[in-house]
Amino acid sequence: MRLATRAAALPAELDVNRFVLEHGRLPFLSDPIPPWHYRGWLLFQVQLADGHPEAPGRWSHYLRTFEAGHLLDEPIPRINFSSTADPAGLKMVEKCVELLSYRDSPWSAFGLFVAWLAWGMAVSKQRPQIEEATSEALYRTFNFEPLILHPYDYLGEFLAGHQTKGWNPNAFFPTPHAVCELMTQISFGEITHNVAKRQSYGLFHTGNSSIEGERDPRLRTVNEPAVGTGRLLLHASNYSYRLSGMDKDKLVLDICLCNGAFYAPWLSFPFPKSILKRASGDSESTSSVGTSPAQPCPRAA
Repeated sequence: MRLATRAAALPAELDVNRFVLEHGRLPFLSDPIPPWHYRGWLLFQVQLADGHPEAPGRWSHYLRTFEAGHLLDEPIPRINFSSTADPAGLKMVEKCVELLSYRDSPWSAFGLFVAWLAWGMAVSKQRPQIEEATSEALYRTFNFEPLILHPYDYLGEFLAGHQTKGWNPNAFFPTPHAVCELMTQISFGEITHNVAKRQSYGLFHTGNSSIEGERDPRLRTVNEPAVGTGRLLLHASNYSYRLSGMDKDKLVLDICLCNGAFYAPWLSFPFPKSILKRASGDSESTSSVGTSPAQPCPRAA
């Protein structure tokens, strides 16, 4: 099962799920409607790339959990974020922004590129208005391979690295990945011990969840009140499914949701309460990322 969005979410001619079910493939450039018109077209490719030997297997884990209807009797697949970005990934982002810079300032072009990604990753319901020739150029230029094989907050790094000529007006500067990892290790030291113990017993989901009365450690809630591009939540995703955050800057929230779609599906597409309730025995909320104070950020329905 590889569904980027629900089948009824869009008109038939723009529903990538319906297209895949009818044609047995993703949209091609040669089709009457090119790929970038379909919400979630890029998300399908990311899901398929999850089968790469060097990919962490997060999307496979996520989809198998949905199919099972409960949390799996296995740990969360670990993803190790690099302390530095892959230069090829940053260069690719720069080329994409340059393709849009003819329209307006580089700052506006970056925002438009993020909107283009958010539509393709199905975390936004609004397709950006970009000329067809430029959309095709973006389609041919964007390459998510370095982003998948060298996990890092590339968009956040690119944003923070530009501080002049009207860039970054909200003064966003992310916490370095190494610091995020250290903070996560400090916060989840006990969880790490519990996970190791559960692995030794083969106990993770509700049917065999009790070790000395402990609760499934993957259900520990993590909230980031100034989430930014989501770095802390990305590192916390190695331990928990229940991630939430908020921020007043919609641009960084869109980046956060794109990062979640790349690296931690349950951040951008939360598990329904029914799956978490079967594991925890309660009805507490799932993951969510929203604007401050409580307005939800666009994400797949």
